[in-house]
Amino acid sequence: MRTFWTNLRTSALGVTTIVTASDANGTILMVGGSELLGHRRPDDLVEDLRGGYVTPGFWDSHFHLTEYGRSFDRLRFDAGDTRADILARVQEHAGTRPTDEWIIGAGWNRAAFEAGPDKQRLDRAGIGHPVLLMSLDYHTAWINHAAERRLGVSTGGNGILREGDAFHAQAEAMRQSAADPAEDAARGMREAAKLGLVGVTTIEDVLGLRALQSLPDGTTRIRTQVFLRDGDAEWLMASGLKAGFGTDFLRIMGVKLFMDGALGSHTAWLKHPYDDQADNVGMSVLGEQRLLDTLKQLAEQESVAAVHAIGDRAVHEALRAFHRWPPRSGAIKSRIEHAQLLDDEDLELAARTSVALSLQPCHLLFDRPIADVSWGQRGRYAFRIRDILGALIDTVFGSDAPIADPNPVWGLWAAVHRGLPGDPPWYPEQGISVRDAIRSYTEVPARIDGRPSGRLEPGCWGDMTVWSEDLEASLIHKNPEDIHVAATIIGGRRVV
Repeated sequence: MRTFWTNLRTSALGVTTIVTASDANGTILMVGGSELLGHRRPDDLVEDLRGGYVTPGFWDSHFHLTEYGRSFDRLRFDAGDTRADILARVQEHAGTRPTDEWIIGAGWNRAAFEAGPDKQRLDRAGIGHPVLLMSLDYHTAWINHAAERRLGVSTGGNGILREGDAFHAQAEAMRQSAADPAEDAARGMREAAKLGLVGVTTIEDVLGLRALQSLPDGTTRIRTQVFLRDGDAEWLMASGLKAGFGTDFLRIMGVKLFMDGALGSHTAWLKHPYDDQADNVGMSVLGEQRLLDTLKQLAEQESVAAVHAIGDRAVHEALRAFHRWPPRSGAIKSRIEHAQLLDDEDLELAARTSVALSLQPCHLLFDRPIADVSWGQRGRYAFRIRDILGALIDTVFGSDAPIADPNPVWGLWAAVHRGLPGDPPWYPEQGISVRDAIRSYTEVPARIDGRPSGRLEPGCWGDMTVWSEDLEASLIHKNPEDIHVAATIIGGRRVV
C-alpha cells in the first residue's frame, strides 16, 4: 500500500503529487505531477492536501524536549516584564496553589528590571512557597529563602545562582515536584508537531533519554536525536555507544559540553571585557584541558560532541580543540552550539575545521538590545549568518526551546529580516535568503546528522511540513503571525 499525496505545491514547478511507501519511514517513491495518479493500485491511499505548500520536514537542531513539554505547566515570563511584573505574577500564582508546592517559572530578563533580583521580595510574593525562577537564557536562577531550605543551598541577598548551580537547582526542584519526564516528553512532541517540526535534536539527561525510550505506541512521535548532558558523559563513555546508535525515530548522538555561559547572564566567555562590565570577561565553565580530553575520548569511541560556546573566546577554544581532535563518526558531524560571537580569526578557523555550527537566529530578536549594551561594536560579529554561509560552513538552525519559541517561522524571519516586524534590521548585511534559511532547517541538518531526509526526492524519508501558503513568498510579503502550518507528515503519516 502506498500513499498518494495530491493537490499540493512545492518550490519546484509542476510538482503536485508525492508518493510515499508504507514502510516505517514512509520512503518517498515518486515526485511529479497529476500523471502519477495513473500508477494507483486498488489498495493505495489518496490524501488531498488542498493546495498546501509542501517543504521537506523542518528539524529543530537545538531543543530541550522534556523541558519544553513541562514549560506549559509553569510560569512563563516575557523578556520585557519588569521585576514588579514578575513578582505580581508569582504572588497571583502562589495564591492558587497548595501550601508548600514549588512555584517554578522562567523567562525573566534582568535588562528589563528597574532594580536587581531580591530574595526578600520574592519571599513576600511567594507567600511561603519555595520559588525558583530561571532567567531568559536559563543560566541564572532566582530563588527565595524557602527554596534555599528545600534545596540545601545558600545565596546572597539577591537569591541568585548561576550556571551549574542554577542547572542543578532546577533539576532538583523538578524532582521534588514529582515531574513525569515521559509525560513531559510526550507533551513536547505533540506541541512541536503542531509547529511543523518532524524532528528535534534534544539535550537530555539519562532520565530524559529513558523517558523517550519508554513512550508507548500511539504517542505522537516526532524523530528525536539525543545529546546527553555533560554530567552523563561517563555513562556514555562506559556504554561504548557510537554516534547514531538507536532507531530512525530515536538516536543517541553524543555529549553536550559547556565552554561558557550566556550573554544575558554576563557569563559568555569573551576575548575582551564586556562593554558594561569593564572587569568581566565572562567565565570558562569546562576548561580547555577537560574539553580536549573529552573530545579525544569521544573521537576514539566514534561519538560526537555538541559544545556550547557563545562568547568569542569560548568559540575560539572550542574550534581549536575540534581542530586537534576531529570526530571519527563518518557522516555525523560534531557541532558548536550558538557560536553567537564569531570574529574574523575564528570564522576562518571554523571554515578549516570539520565541525558544523548550530545557530539559533530567533535569539537575536531578544538578544539584540542586550548585545548592543554589553558587546557594543562587537555586535557586528554576532549572528553573522551570511558570512558563515559564505565561508561554506555547515550551518543548522534551532530554537533552544523552551528558551525561545520553537515555531520555525520566527527563526526563518530572524535569519532573513534581522529583526522583529517593523523594526530596523540589525546589521542587515548578515541577512540571508529565504531559501538558504529553509535549507538550514531541512537539508543541511539531515546531511550533517547522516539522515536520508531533508529533501523531497525519491529515496528520502517521507517527512514533510505542509504550509497553508507559499512559505517563501509569505516570508517576504507577510507578517510571521500570518504564516501557518497546515499539516505535519512524519514517516509518510499525517500526525497533525
